Amino acid sequence: MQLFPLTPGRKTGTSAEKVVYWLPGTGPLCEKELSAMFKLETHCHTSEVSGCSRLSAVQLVTQLKRSGYGGAVITDHFHHGYFDSLTGSWTQKIDCFLSGYRAAREAGAQAGLHIYCGLEFRTTTSDNDYLLFGAAPELLYSTPELHRYTIPQLRALADREGLLLVQAHPFRTGLTREDPALLDGVEVFNGNARHDSHNDDALRFARENGLLFFSGSDHHETEDRGRGGMVLPREPKDEADLVRLLPSAGLLPDILLEFFPVKPEK
Repeated sequence: MQLFPLTPGRKTGTSAEKVVYWLPGTGPLCEKELSAMFKLETHCHTSEVSGCSRLSAVQLVTQLKRSGYGGAVITDHFHHGYFDSLTGSWTQKIDCFLSGYRAAREAGAQAGLHIYCGLEFRTTTSDNDYLLFGAAPELLYSTPELHRYTIPQLRALADREGLLLVQAHPFRTGLTREDPALLDGVEVFNGNARHDSHNDDALRFARENGLLFFSGSDHHETEDRGRGGMVLPREPKDEADLVRLLPSAGLLPDILLEFFPVKPEK
């Protein structure tokens, strides 16, 4: 299921509530119905692990909670440069990588924000980025040298372990589009305030290739908060449950009212 925003202010029937989304196969979805769904940030970073982030895990959780999310997937950068800078065993390196996630999870438990483990992957041969959903900590510990995987190898891992592989912001300058056969989805809306991700091109690419739509804020700094995400019918129990729910998720936020020029079929 995908949520396609209608023209702001449109009403249907005799309802006085503004319809803000159209749910194909179901019909109009009003603000009240939307507010009852689980709001998930799918793309965010902690300064504990991602050098480009200016927000600690605690600061990130505070901003996410204030922005109205029910949960978030911590997608710190997972690449050879980071892992090659670390010493110790693979277990010790994953301990370091998960430090941001664990700090966010601890803060989230106190704030009432559910935190899920994820990552933003980059190969050794390209600057392309890929979001991996469903990768629980146990999988990371049991997959040595994961940071050196190629995308075909990552695809095989995703198929074997029941993960979702999504190309992030594929139309940013200098990046290339992945073979659609290797992907589950595309980040059709990236809300990072300092990059032009050419979201309209990403949406077109996903539609043309029958890929799932994803939306995320790419939250690194305060100005990025609340700019993207997904809506789910309920709170996922864990990373595996999240993977089951994401293919039927809708897109956030209100900024998409202008981004998606989609009308419901008559």
